[in-house]
Amino acid sequence: MTTSISPAPTQTPPLRLFFAAGEASGDHYAAELFLRIKSQYPHCQAQGLGGAESRAAGIKTVVDLQTVSVMGLVEVLKHYGQLKRALNALIEAMVAHNTDLLIAIDFQEFNQRLAKAARKRGVKVLFFVAPQVWAWRPKRAAKFAQVADHLAVLFDFEVPLFAKYGLPTTHVGHPLRDLIPAELCKTAATATLIQTQARQNLNVSREGIVIGLLPGSRQSELTRLLPVLLATAQRLLDEHPTWRFVLPLASSIPPDWFNALLAESLPSPALKAALTLTSGQARRVMAAADALIIASGTATLEAALIGTPMVLIYKTHPLTYRIARYLVNVARIGLPNIVLGQDCVPELIQDDANPPAIQAELNHLIHDEMDNQRACLNAIAAHLGPLGALDQLAQLALHLAAPSQTTARN
Repeated sequence: MTTSISPAPTQTPPLRLFFAAGEASGDHYAAELFLRIKSQYPHCQAQGLGGAESRAAGIKTVVDLQTVSVMGLVEVLKHYGQLKRALNALIEAMVAHNTDLLIAIDFQEFNQRLAKAARKRGVKVLFFVAPQVWAWRPKRAAKFAQVADHLAVLFDFEVPLFAKYGLPTTHVGHPLRDLIPAELCKTAATATLIQTQARQNLNVSREGIVIGLLPGSRQSELTRLLPVLLATAQRLLDEHPTWRFVLPLASSIPPDWFNALLAESLPSPALKAALTLTSGQARRVMAAADALIIASGTATLEAALIGTPMVLIYKTHPLTYRIARYLVNVARIGLPNIVLGQDCVPELIQDDANPPAIQAELNHLIHDEMDNQRACLNAIAAHLGPLGALDQLAQLALHLAAPSQTTARN
């Protein structure tokens, strides 16, 4: 009798990914994306640049995002040595990891340098979130095609801007459509219930006006904006003694550093008593608040989808601002306004972002413009593409990485 020998089962080779997320929003996307990829390809390993959310999802952090989280031309120059060391550490780790695919999430200038190094070493690059070439330095689109194998974009109008240079570009839509829980998104029928529940969860007064204060997720942003927000809150409290304020602390901010800045910036014991601090929970704060004073960035789109009216502010280094005004070719900086193509949310930038001006805009919003702004914000979801952005991005990542899996590693 002949005994047949079955072939040894083929072992699925590991898929080695390298994530680069230098900001809180990118850290969130990286974590969610990795979980989706791992659910389809369990033999998946990941490391790179990220923060607490990436680590919780199983991505090994080579460099913590707080090390590189600076914004603005002057700020980058001040921290050049630190940024260069972080970049070199990431390149070294990416090579040692024998990386199949670098997934670079926004954080443009830094990640483009990392992507260039990756391609030079034969690592494929998927870039998620396009540089805003439609806003400034349009010629960057041609150069960007040299550092990425594939680009996934948030908005459909971005596809032809890059595809014409031979860069494969896919419109996946905006992940916020999927990531913001439906139970936080206010409608005319549910707004009161959602707001009440959010206030209860945050232990905030269920009666009266509540204002959310969101100064950003970088230390450089908080240094410039937190004192302005607190001084504005003090003016509003003096005018409206029953108003209350909620301030969420991003997970990317060291608590000890923040507490020192807060103690230095609080104008009075009265404001301290009227202010509720939360660890994270920015979206719940958005749901709980009647209105927000918020730093320009991705958080403004989150607030728009949740349905809470806002006044947008931003300040950067004066020299950075002067240079940016020369380079930037847009009438608006707020994402809700850019997406809608109209002035839905008031923008107070640089010197205009001062406590008296913010106080006046916030009062005008509360007393005269709430319904009008809510109507504008309700239209934003339709502009952010279909649901399933991260699922589509996961499929794209696996497709790009798959060819390198056809041959077993040495």
